[in-house]
Amino acid sequence: MLFLQATRPGRLGKIMKHVWAERWLGSLAMLICRWRSWFIYPQLGLAALCVLYTISELSFHKSRSELVGAERRYHRNFLEYKRNFQSQDAFVTLVESGDPEKNQAFIERLGARLLDEPHLFRDVFYKGDFRSTGRKSLQLVKDNEELQKLDQTLGNLIPRLERFNQSTNLVEMLRGVNRQFRKAGKEGSSQASGGGSNAPLMDSLPMLTGILDYLRSGLLQPNPLVTVPFNGMRPASKKGVYREYIQFNDGHQFILTALPVSESKEKAALEKLRLLVREVQSKVPGVNVGVTGKSVLELDEMRQSRFDTTKASVISLTLILVIFLFGYRQIGRPIKATLCLLVGLAYTMGFTTLVVGHLNILTIAFVPMLVGLAIDFGVHLITRYEEELYSGCSNEEAIRVSLVSTGKGIFLGCFTTSGAFLAMGITEFKGIREMGIITGGGMLLSLIPMMSMLPALLLRGRRDAMEHRRIQDDQLGLARMQAAWLERPRLVIGMALAGCALALTQIPKVQFDYNLLNLQTHGLEAVNYEHKLIQQGEKSLLFGAVIAESIEEALALESELERLPSVASVESMAAYLNAPSEEKIRWIESIRHRVDKIQLSKPDTGPVDVNALRQSLVFMSSYAALAIRSMDARVGGSLKTEMEALEKTLLQLRKGMQGIPEERLQERLSALQSALYSQIHGWIEALQIQETQSGLYFSDLPQALKSRFVGRDGRLLLQVYPRSNVWERVHQESFLRDLRSLDPDDDNDPVITGTPVQLYEYTELLKLSYQEAAVYALVAIVLILLLHFRSFLTLGLALLPVGVGSFWLLGCMGFLQIPFNPANIMTLPLVIGIGVTNGIHVLNRYHEESFADVVFNSTGKAVLISALTTMAGFGSLMFARHQGIASLGYVMSIGVGTCMLAGLCVLPCLLKWFSLSFHKKAR
Repeated sequence: MLFLQATRPGRLGKIMKHVWAERWLGSLAMLICRWRSWFIYPQLGLAALCVLYTISELSFHKSRSELVGAERRYHRNFLEYKRNFQSQDAFVTLVESGDPEKNQAFIERLGARLLDEPHLFRDVFYKGDFRSTGRKSLQLVKDNEELQKLDQTLGNLIPRLERFNQSTNLVEMLRGVNRQFRKAGKEGSSQASGGGSNAPLMDSLPMLTGILDYLRSGLLQPNPLVTVPFNGMRPASKKGVYREYIQFNDGHQFILTALPVSESKEKAALEKLRLLVREVQSKVPGVNVGVTGKSVLELDEMRQSRFDTTKASVISLTLILVIFLFGYRQIGRPIKATLCLLVGLAYTMGFTTLVVGHLNILTIAFVPMLVGLAIDFGVHLITRYEEELYSGCSNEEAIRVSLVSTGKGIFLGCFTTSGAFLAMGITEFKGIREMGIITGGGMLLSLIPMMSMLPALLLRGRRDAMEHRRIQDDQLGLARMQAAWLERPRLVIGMALAGCALALTQIPKVQFDYNLLNLQTHGLEAVNYEHKLIQQGEKSLLFGAVIAESIEEALALESELERLPSVASVESMAAYLNAPSEEKIRWIESIRHRVDKIQLSKPDTGPVDVNALRQSLVFMSSYAALAIRSMDARVGGSLKTEMEALEKTLLQLRKGMQGIPEERLQERLSALQSALYSQIHGWIEALQIQETQSGLYFSDLPQALKSRFVGRDGRLLLQVYPRSNVWERVHQESFLRDLRSLDPDDDNDPVITGTPVQLYEYTELLKLSYQEAAVYALVAIVLILLLHFRSFLTLGLALLPVGVGSFWLLGCMGFLQIPFNPANIMTLPLVIGIGVTNGIHVLNRYHEESFADVVFNSTGKAVLISALTTMAGFGSLMFARHQGIASLGYVMSIGVGTCMLAGLCVLPCLLKWFSLSFHKKAR
């Protein structure tokens, strides 16, 4: 009986009466009617100033690390790591094809172009050779087995290099080889088989073939010529796999890394890099190339988000205008409401620029959201204004009644939704705080033109002759819709309960997806190549960062880290900066001793005699063919294979020389000759100057390695590569657990940070912050509603639509297999703030009219249209290519729709049922 009494209209009337609000709104209506222009033109001017201020001052922050407040220890560690070591922001260029030689040619050409742009790029790194790494470069060889292989290779190469050194140009070298061929032919096939004095010729065949192939590939290069390294002196390896390059998958993937010279030039550097990649691709076709890396992903993600939100804003404004036109069947008032909406957006942009100063990957989506939310104020005002006009009121009286009666609900709905956003402002996640401040403040600012400028614009309009008939038709249509459910309250309530029961079976299927890769833009180059590196690369782009204070600590940590089950490998400079072992010193001295006896002759710097070179190649082809024919079955084996390879290479070189103009051919051959002799001489000289008297110091490291592994403060970085894909939460957790086992107190050194740590903490903090924001929003809304209704029962009725709608939303997500993720979890506080407004407007009108048939009047129409416009605002995000933004659009559209159904169907039926029950009891 007490419950039924509480629902009596008279009691609700006492609860909801606010004389002070009615007086204030009445005074506002009087001022608007008297001074219309003062509420229009000053606001237009202020909006224009806000736009100009935003254009000149607002910035965009791309980095996810800026979304987390610096008060957390793990984030301070990461920021300190970024200041000391900048390699994690490197651009990564991945080159792939089935031909390792093409990959090599491409990477060399691209590397040369980047080195020519020192104002944009630094620390360009794609290979390491002796000439580029200095007098202690052999100490940078980690595995002593590699030094042993180099020593053995030099033992075989020394005789060939001594013979090569007897010539000073290509023609002399080829003539010397031809003389040995003739000598071998005279002395018979027994010597040609590898015995006697002709053995040196046979030993030189691989190097000779390599030189000729080097000339062939150089001639086929497009202009300008970029000479690739001559690989005929490297230790033996698989064909096409060159040890000095950063390469994966047996040479089918090459990597180049480069850093922008500064953060301010990051965007320009990326654009230039992609331009150079396209230019080099036109010179070296047949390779797939993509640019990726952490900073590239952030730049591309921000660019895509800006495009997506701009597109969504246009789509939402268009959809809202269409909904207005169909809902009101006239164009004047919808355009006026849209104009006021734009003024409110301008205010919000100026407020954002003044208070926050920037947008980030989260807050950039606020415009289409605010479009769908703020237009609701105008929807309710215009709908009530039209109802009052239909009832016979003058324009001024219709404005006064609309502002006083519906204005209370508009203000309360604005405060609850804004409160839901502002509740985010007290969470620990900086990005969420900024989102709450911007959007919550934007809701309040958008209310100003909607409640002042829009009424003034409505007063300037003229009545349409058909307006009375149009409003009557709308009300008749609403009455027919009402009869479908409001006359059957028990059936509707039963169906709602059945829907909740069905949703209950699907809710357990709703999970939280922590993987940020699933939020990125499908088809984006940086994303595609990032996935390729994850799936095919031998090392991830993501690595844990452990920072040590000294070499001794770094060595101890490296040993501990390599024993952890989730760690695949550890890279650092500690082992090199430590004193070299006796075994390493012995191998380096052996290598230096071998090359010390080589006396280099100064190479010929003149142009190549092309005719003499052609003649020498013809003779050599003939000698090679005769040698192959003279080999009997006893010879066979590798010697015949090497001779056939030489013959094939000679044929390709001679064919390549045909058709090239003589002048260009001489120029190209001269450049190749100079580069070849320079490389061989440089290689030998670099080995001759190797030192073993002292170990490596920081100053001995190449700049690309120093900036990567040695901090500005002298501390050392250990890059810890995971064994599994740490984008996945389960692998992320095990990897971090293992790393942090080195520092269980979490208060002392070593510093453990890196992108995997940030990803784990970022997603966990974001999830918890939105959950907290939902709780804060609910508490704030409850307090606001209690202050307004002053009744716990009416509070429960107001919260009913958001409660039932949220339940249905979770059921839909489970059925459609839509998980929560770091982007769409924003739904939690927003649905609470948006959904409760439906109950507010229905209950306010129920108080005013004292009957539950609210759908028959303008309130039902306004709730329906405002829900559709809000769904249009959020639904426009579904067209985004960025999967995180799109998922927010999907979930919020469903949530707003379910809350609207609960507010228009369930709540009125519940009020109708209670009213009928009360009257039966009264009789």
